[in-house]
Amino acid sequence: MKKNLIKFSKVAWLMVMAFALITTSCKKDDDDDDGGGDDPVIVLDGVYIKGAGTALADYDTKGMMKVTRNEVTQEDRASLLELYIAVKGGADGFNIVTVEGATKTIYGPGADFAEVTEPDGDEPTLGLKRGSVAVTDTKFTVDADGLYHVAYDTEIGIVTIAKVEWGVIGAATPGGWGESTQLASEGFDLNTMTFTAVDITLTKGDYKFRYSNGWKVILDSEFDLGDGNTGIKVNANYGGTVEALVPGGANITNETPGYYTATITWVLGSGYSASVVKTGDLETYDYSATELGLIGDGIMNADTVLGWNYSLGLHAPTVTDETTYTWLYEGISVTSAGSFKIREGQDWNGKSIGYADLTMGGTAAANFQGTDPDGNIQAIEDGIFDFELIIDAVTETYTFNVNPAGVSFNILYVPGAHQEWDPSNESTVVYDGIGDGNYEGYLYFPEAANEFKITNGPTWDENYGDDGADGTLEQDGANIVAGDAGYYKLNVDFNALTYTALLTNWGLIGDATGSWDDDQDMTYDADNDVWTITTDLVTGEVKFRANDAWDINYGDDSGNLVQDGANIAIAEDGNYTITMNLGTPPYAYEVVKN
Repeated sequence: MKKNLIKFSKVAWLMVMAFALITTSCKKDDDDDDGGGDDPVIVLDGVYIKGAGTALADYDTKGMMKVTRNEVTQEDRASLLELYIAVKGGADGFNIVTVEGATKTIYGPGADFAEVTEPDGDEPTLGLKRGSVAVTDTKFTVDADGLYHVAYDTEIGIVTIAKVEWGVIGAATPGGWGESTQLASEGFDLNTMTFTAVDITLTKGDYKFRYSNGWKVILDSEFDLGDGNTGIKVNANYGGTVEALVPGGANITNETPGYYTATITWVLGSGYSASVVKTGDLETYDYSATELGLIGDGIMNADTVLGWNYSLGLHAPTVTDETTYTWLYEGISVTSAGSFKIREGQDWNGKSIGYADLTMGGTAAANFQGTDPDGNIQAIEDGIFDFELIIDAVTETYTFNVNPAGVSFNILYVPGAHQEWDPSNESTVVYDGIGDGNYEGYLYFPEAANEFKITNGPTWDENYGDDGADGTLEQDGANIVAGDAGYYKLNVDFNALTYTALLTNWGLIGDATGSWDDDQDMTYDADNDVWTITTDLVTGEVKFRANDAWDINYGDDSGNLVQDGANIAIAEDGNYTITMNLGTPPYAYEVVKN
């Protein structure tokens, strides 16, 4: 009996100890779960967004900001962080908190943090705040419920908050590269938001997703990155592929024209996903068999006025990209005494196109005007011209390019700060006179550090910049930045996608000026886009040269100026005003004795 009592006591003791151990273990787990007791909550090192105005009321890895690309180099910058986050409008807002071990530092808006009232031309336009951070419990706030892009560079201590409303933009979209096609929000939610557009038209071409009509958000435009790169900026656009979106990535290609439903969805902690689904075929007119010609008393047929009964040059178009149709009319003689239209067939039962229907282009576009009230096309001066009619069947836009016959200058447009970023401005273009893909032109940049781009056409559909400031062009690349203000010689090799921009100052040189060694400086007249000099000359010869060197020098060739051309004769002593015009080819000059 004693042995049994001892055995029972040992068993009871073991059971008590086991119960105590189980009870103690359960208490510790409960404390870890709810953050109670003396045990601290473990938070990973990083930079967090945290606040009652978001879904992140406490520390959460979904609220940890991530390293992102600097738009300037399109490479990750270790100190540049971003997070897309849904935020309620009002005072709740959020803070940015850095966690380093046991140290947590809470940041809010600094004294200069404010609404950006005049964003840069490439920045979002639907709401942007920017400024420094400060160690404070004061919250970053937004005015309205919505999705926001928060960027923070820890090195310079600058934060930006941009309102996000997604759209698509590009050659394939209805607005081309100049205007976004908006995707509508399906409603505000702190954890997920979706933006959708139904039955939008996408042609064969490239496009991107971008938000709030912007391409980038600037944190510091002047920060020296080294290697000739300047600025800290985050991308406000996504490229790459629909299945794998990349901030600032390459253009997305749409191969099949049609109606599409485009969707982009944000999920807290997961980022973005997108879909672009074809829902129908485009209802476009097929112009491939449409024969168009010229008709009117403004057209000469040999030595006879054509009149209004017969269409000259009827032919079907060439077709590109399935929906773009082009008709060419070469060597057409026009008279300003009459006017003309473009007509289908030999009667008026089909399509007819007048001046009001056209978007004029080409180097001689200014020589033509519309007539009122019949809307015909009329030459201001008689001449012989090459005409090119381009119809975009998707948008039903008609472009009419006019060039002097036989000149056949191809042009690239150079929009930029010097002309208010207008890609259709034909006074700021460079020319290819022989069709070999090498373009040249002279442009005046009135301000230092002038930014510009190059476009293949009078729109933003196909535009080129220089991502590395290395003289190489990239489609949709960064703005090209010139040096000092002045008159630049711009050369573009469109085959190799390279360019040079050389600042030039011009002078007159020759024995008629007194020496072939020293230039007489000319003065640039910005109002008339010409170089002039008034000076005394003696009988002899002169030439024009740039930058006190012979690398770029112009002389005479059949009355025009060409590189290494013949010396220009000065027949007698006297005072002369000499003018040089490099605005459009062929380059010209004038020598007037006063």
